[in-house]
Order: sequence, then structure tokens, then C-alpha cells
Amino acid sequence: MRTGKVLRKSKVIPFLTSLQIDRQVNFNNLVAKAKLLKLDGVEIIQWEEEVWEITSGRLLQQSGRNNFLIKMSFIYPPKLGGERIGGDWEQLAKALFLLRLHSKQQNLSNQRGFIGVVGYIAYFVNQRKASIYNLTREDLDHACDEISKDYSETSAYNFHKLVAEFAGHLDANGLCKNLLNYKYSKQKRPKSVNAVGTKRLDDPATLVTNEKVLAPVVFKVLGQLYQNVPKDHKYRFYILLLTFFACTGRRFSELSLLPNQEIQFDEDGVPYLEYFPRKASKGNTFTPKRKLWLPSKTLELLSGVISEIQTLTEKCRESALEMHKSQTVDLRFLKNCPDKLYKSDLIELDINPKILDCTSRLTKESLVFPDHEKLTTAGRKPTYPICYTTRAGLKKYCEYNFNSKSLSPFHIDQFGKEYFLHDLMFLRYYTMSGGKSEAYWLTVECSHSMLTNFLRYIDDLVAQYVGLENIPEFTTHDFRHTLNTILDEGGLSDLIQTEWFGRSDPQDTKAYQHTSPEKKALIIREQLKNGEAGGRLAEQIFNLPINIQDAVLAARVQAVHDVGTGLCIHNFSQLPCERHLQCSADCKDYVWVKDDKRRLEEQKRILAITVHAQEAVQQQKQSNRVKKSLDWELHNNKKINVLSKQLEDNGVIEFDPKAYLEELSNV
Repeated sequence: MRTGKVLRKSKVIPFLTSLQIDRQVNFNNLVAKAKLLKLDGVEIIQWEEEVWEITSGRLLQQSGRNNFLIKMSFIYPPKLGGERIGGDWEQLAKALFLLRLHSKQQNLSNQRGFIGVVGYIAYFVNQRKASIYNLTREDLDHACDEISKDYSETSAYNFHKLVAEFAGHLDANGLCKNLLNYKYSKQKRPKSVNAVGTKRLDDPATLVTNEKVLAPVVFKVLGQLYQNVPKDHKYRFYILLLTFFACTGRRFSELSLLPNQEIQFDEDGVPYLEYFPRKASKGNTFTPKRKLWLPSKTLELLSGVISEIQTLTEKCRESALEMHKSQTVDLRFLKNCPDKLYKSDLIELDINPKILDCTSRLTKESLVFPDHEKLTTAGRKPTYPICYTTRAGLKKYCEYNFNSKSLSPFHIDQFGKEYFLHDLMFLRYYTMSGGKSEAYWLTVECSHSMLTNFLRYIDDLVAQYVGLENIPEFTTHDFRHTLNTILDEGGLSDLIQTEWFGRSDPQDTKAYQHTSPEKKALIIREQLKNGEAGGRLAEQIFNLPINIQDAVLAARVQAVHDVGTGLCIHNFSQLPCERHLQCSADCKDYVWVKDDKRRLEEQKRILAITVHAQEAVQQQKQSNRVKKSLDWELHNNKKINVLSKQLEDNGVIEFDPKAYLEELSNV
């Protein structure tokens, strides 16, 4: 009998509705089905081309990017030479690319990674002059081994999963004579991905929360940059943007697409901004507008930031409004231009004169003309005629990077109001290739790539205006993790955290709370010692001499586990729990924090259910199974007493379990 680790098959669905015995027929049917797809952005591509240029569709709609064209290259990865894949392997890569995009709409990096994985597999199969039909698990192992050598641990892990998915497509669509059911035997989750570590509780570093939480020096340096960087500095815009992230903890797509507005106040005088909770959805998705309540300590700072941003984006907003009216780029500057535009004219307009060179796109499109009568500034006839373009040619040049989708609404609120580019708070001019000039005729949203490029130079700014060599690397999302962790450690309930951060599921909030289990254990020790927690251990500590309280707490509290209504301090590394699921039945390891409002509803619910169960036990006592009923009666009494004590510590003096259950049933 053969034993070993069972490998889980990659979850894929067949693209073919019926399979044939002949594998070549299945292959031809798969390619034919892919060719019939008319997806947005790929309907005009030529199937046989090595590189597909995509100008619209899902792959371009990435949050924080201003892509007007992307290229999908069906070539071997650079480590394998970068040549064209060709043959049936290229046909298969193209077919699966389109079918995956149609069925699940994976993002651009995932699609490119998938094509790279196909290249690795094809490379090793071609080495032994075999076909797709003869693919084996050994070929897939060779590809995965090579990927592990060529990429980092995290990247290789993602590619290994794509290899398993590719094998799943072969199995599901009947393209290979062997049933692969493949998963790489050496595949393992990197330590950097949801890894679990341990610390000693007496380690001073235990009190420091590091994971995805920014160091205090980052906030200090950002504040000094805000104060010291001149308002006319070319990077001032991004300093203001980072200040907004630090104060609000919003997602990048929420802040970069924030509607232009002033800070408002509700009837109670609480300040807020209106925003759209969103991730990467576009304006054709219904996105109700909500209120972002602002912390009082940040009010003065954010007021100054908003005022300065509106000043910096004034010209961009005028251009965006003109673009909205004309449905093209802002060409108002062309009104006073001459019919013929030479290099000197372009320089005066702050436009790169290289657009008149013989290799430029304008020249290739026959929009640059020679002027045989034009003389040099010295009054001589040049060896080669001086070239010029016309207004029509310059208009064509200005429209090269224009994407009509930027004129579509970015938001549609719950009242049906549409928000366009000129309605956004953060606007920038499009940066021309090379990053040395701005296209003042083309306004775009602030993209993530813009901010990423700025962060490459932030160390230079820090050295110049703060006097430090460098600061720890960070991303805009780290501000969100940091604020969430600080609020959690400060005692804000999960429900309020979820609402303030614009999430729909409280479970998602847990992923942003990075207080370590070790730190939680130290916190509950302090609360038990100060009388801020309840439970049998709290009563014992209260009656102990002060000089031995710390020793008892150090011995008893070495771990903390959340059990809904309270906390468990049982150390599972020493022995299993002997009272599994009986936490609130007067367990010696069960404790709770007093006045913990985030657990109040769960405590009420469990108490109401227990009281209801106790009534059933009272009825059961009248039967012949009295002994069993007495056991349950004792157990329920313990739970009722403990939970009632918890409600008292939470400020609930009167509680009607029956009325609470009726209220829940009506909901």
C-alpha cells in the first residue's frame, strides 16, 4: 500500500463543455473557443502577433494607475532567453490567457506570471522534444525547480501555484494523456506570508508592535517635511498626500479619488469629510458616499492641507473642466499659435522639440514637414531643411496619451450624482516619458505609480530638510495598519473600527490589528493586577500579598486566547484544555476585562441562550432521566452566574433574557 502526503488538486473549471478522446481535437476546440471571445480591449488584436497591445478593458482598470496601453508578450522568461514561445505552446498560452480573463478576470501581474509559467514548462518539455500531449509531472517539477532558483521565495511560491493551476487546466480540458493532479511537492508558504513566531514575555521587544506598523520616526519625519519643504517645491504635492494618509488611514483608491470639498460639521459640531468606501471599482459601480469622521487633533492640520491642495491643483482643475466640456485634451493654448510650429515655437510652448525629429511618432505619421525656404537664425540656408509641424499635428501629439475613459464618472453616489475628473481633490498633470516635463494640456488622477516614484526620492528630501540619512521603507497602506492597531490597543471596539475604516465585515478588521499575543498577555497581566479584569484568577490575585502577585501572574498568564465572551489564559503548549468549550462555566483560566463593550452583545446572547436551556433542564427534571438533568443544571448555573457577573462589570444591571431572544428572533 502506497502512503504519503496527499496533494490537493488546483481548483479550476473546464472551459470545454464536452471532451473528446482525441487530445488534439480538444486542443483545437479550446483555441477556437478562445478566438470567439470578443473581450473589451482584445477584439482588434491579431492572434498570430507575438506581442498583443491592449488599449482598453479590465486589465487597464487598475487602481492607482494611468495606463493607456499595456503589452502582453508571449515569450520565454528573461532567465530562459526571452525568445518567442511559438508553436502549440504559444497557442495554448494565448487561449488560456483569454479564457482566464473571461472567467475570473485576474489582474495584469497574475496574467503575466501565468504566461511566464507556461514559458518555463514549455522550455523543459521542448528540451526532450515532446509535445503538450506527452507532458509529465517530472516536466512540471523541473519547471518549479528552475523557478525556485530564478526568483525570490515569495515570487516562486506564487508561480508554483500557477504551475498547479496550469496542470489543472490540462486535466479539466483533456489536453494531456496523463492525469497530472499536480502540486509541487516542495511548495511551502514563505515565512513572510502569515508566518507565526514566538517571543519571550520578558523580552523588552515584546511591547513593540512591528509587523506592518510604522515606526514613530516615520511620523516625526513626515511632520518635519510638512513644515520644512517649501510650498513651491515640485514634490510638495506628495508630502501633502502622505500627510492625509497619516491622518485618515484611508485606502489609496479612496484618498486618490476623494471628492474636492471643505471640512464639514454635523449638528453636534463633529467634523467630517465625505468619501466613497472602495477598493478598485470604477465609476460604473454604485458606490454610496459616506462620512469620514475626523479626529479632533488632526482637524487644524487637515484644514491647512486641503487649502494648500486646492491652491496647487487649481490649474489642473481648470484643464480637467475644459477636457470635460470639449471631450478631449485642453487645447486652449493652440488658439494663439501660428499655423507652422518650428522648434523655437515648441520650446516657447514648453513642449519637447524632439517631436520634430526624423524618428518621432509625428514624423512616422507624416505630420512633420520640411521647409525648404526657412533660413537659420544667422540668415543662411541650412544643409538640411528645417522641419515644422502644424496645429493639426500638435493637436495629434497632445492627444497621444489621452484616454477617453478619464472623462467617465469616477463615482456615482446613492443619489445618482456623478463625479468626474474635475470633481476630485487630488489632480496632477500627466508626466511625459522621462519624467522631466508635464503635459499641461492633460489632467489625470493621482496614480499609485506617481507616489511610488516619489518615494524613491524621499531619502534625498529627508537628508536635505530633516537632516537624517534615511528612514524605514513604508507604503501608504501601512498607515491604515498602524492606525487600526493603535485604535485597537487604545480600546476602541471592533464594531466602531470597522465602521470608521469603511469595511463591511468586522472580521476584516482583525487582519489589521497587529498587537502580538505576547503583548496581549502582558496587558492582561497588568489589568488583572490593577483590578480591571474579572474571573477566578482576578479574585485570587486580589487576596494575595502584593509581593507575590507578580510571580503568580507570570506563572499563570503566558498566553491569551479570545473566546468570544472573554479571554482564556490556558497555556496549550503545556497540556490540552480539559474543559473544552466550557470557558464561561466558572473555568479557572477564564478572565474578562471589565467595561469591555465590544463583547457585550456576545455576553448577552450566550446568557440568554443558557437561561433558555436551563428552562428546558427544569422540564427534563420531571422525567426519569433526573441524574443527567442535574448535571446540566449545575453546568448552566455556573455559566449563568459567571455571565451575569460579566454583565454587571460591563454596566448592565437589569437584563431580560426572554425579551432579548424575542428581539433577536424578530431581527
